[in-house]
Amino acid sequence: MFWRKVPAPGQTRTAPGLVKNASVDAPGVPQAVGRSDHPLVDARRNQLLRDYEVGTKTGFDQLETTLKRLAGWQTQDDFVIRAQALAESEFGWPWPEALLTDAWKTGLNVKALYAYGIFKQFERLSQDFYQRDPLKDDREAVARQAFMAAGFHAVGIAPCADGRLAHTVSYVLRLPYAMVRRKAHAGVMFDVSESVRHWVFVEHDRFREGVPNPATESTRYLKIAVYHYSDKDPTHQGCAAHGSDEKKAAAAALQKLEDFQQAIENRFGCGSRVEPMLLGLNTDNDSLKVHLPNQDGRLCLARYIKTETLFDQTAGWSAEQARAYLKEALVAQAEQAGSTPPRASMRDLLVWLMAQNFSQIAYVRQFEKGLYPDIGHAERFIGLGNGFEEVQLRNLSYYGFLDTLEEGAADVDVGIKIFKGLNVGKGLPVPVVIRCDYDGRVPGSRTRALEKAKRIEQALHQRYSDLSNSGDLTSLCTLRDHQRAVPCEVVTMRLSPTWAEQYEV
Repeated sequence: MFWRKVPAPGQTRTAPGLVKNASVDAPGVPQAVGRSDHPLVDARRNQLLRDYEVGTKTGFDQLETTLKRLAGWQTQDDFVIRAQALAESEFGWPWPEALLTDAWKTGLNVKALYAYGIFKQFERLSQDFYQRDPLKDDREAVARQAFMAAGFHAVGIAPCADGRLAHTVSYVLRLPYAMVRRKAHAGVMFDVSESVRHWVFVEHDRFREGVPNPATESTRYLKIAVYHYSDKDPTHQGCAAHGSDEKKAAAAALQKLEDFQQAIENRFGCGSRVEPMLLGLNTDNDSLKVHLPNQDGRLCLARYIKTETLFDQTAGWSAEQARAYLKEALVAQAEQAGSTPPRASMRDLLVWLMAQNFSQIAYVRQFEKGLYPDIGHAERFIGLGNGFEEVQLRNLSYYGFLDTLEEGAADVDVGIKIFKGLNVGKGLPVPVVIRCDYDGRVPGSRTRALEKAKRIEQALHQRYSDLSNSGDLTSLCTLRDHQRAVPCEVVTMRLSPTWAEQYEV
């Protein structure tokens, strides 16, 4: 990997030399935390995002502390009253009375109470997200224009299902969540056929309604795959689906992108090109490895540039100088690798995305001292199904996109394995939130979504019957009309083999 020597601000930056910088690129060697200020960093939004992250995660994380307090009260005469008062004061909701009344003789059902708390906090998260819009981004028009100027009318993002990538859209790339389609799969092994079906819907809207632009305009669909790795602990904290092997993870993601490209061209002709983008996310600090396409849009695993390096090289410069340098760095890197540089419009988009990521690099340096304390898994629940736009926080949820449990079994197996280590080993259950979105404009769509959610839940408890029978697997079924800005609807909640609740549907 080659890096450009950095001239001082104000000096001429034409044709500077290129050097190998092993101290920056050495695998497994965490770099010293640099400065967090940069002319391209949005400090105001960083504080907004921090407040949202801390406020949301605190509601999930204080459950264990609260349950420890309850455990000490369970034999007292006023236990139920005290337990309900504590829940109301700390969370704003009460526990199910049936889980408290017999605690003095049967013992406190910690697993069921914990799962109930996780599910209620998820319900609160969904309500807040759609009713208060805490991540409201007033730059959506700017983002759409950046992609349209590069020739892209729609964007699909396929990150790994790992919870350390759940914030890829709103935090790492700083994109308005409503303008991109996010579907996560373990190891970025997304379903090519499903992606093709979605592409058809997008193009149909262009042909029939001119949305987001007329079909006569020669724009394309952009598919972004995001794999991940860890510099701090590369052999243990990389992608579990690929054995923490960064090269395998990157190669698999690239192969999926190429398969999707080929599928569109084979079925609809070369004029229907989609374009791939490949990003590697360092889950230690949210910096990116940006794989550079050549003039024809072809990607290469060995041709990349790191945003963390560029951040440090341009800190202290003016915003104009920094952006100019990023463009030069892309061209120089491509030329040094013996390739053509990205076309000008793609170059502009990559520079814009890297600048977006600069804010997240500063975020981690300012609020996490440059390295997340939870460099491994620390998810609070598993999300299965589709939707989950309201989950935009790192390590909040392990998410697997699926329509049936059978087709998503590999993703679910990985999630269950993760939570056996996170929760089951210390006496807590695996909380699974099932989501099936529907289109309220389509007759019968909600009914079909409801039936699908129940099928997934039943299959889940059958596949992991040992966990289910011991009370170590809990589930919440939810629905949502994705055509409206409304929170999810709770359908059923299963907290133990003998305790399940059916809600009004």
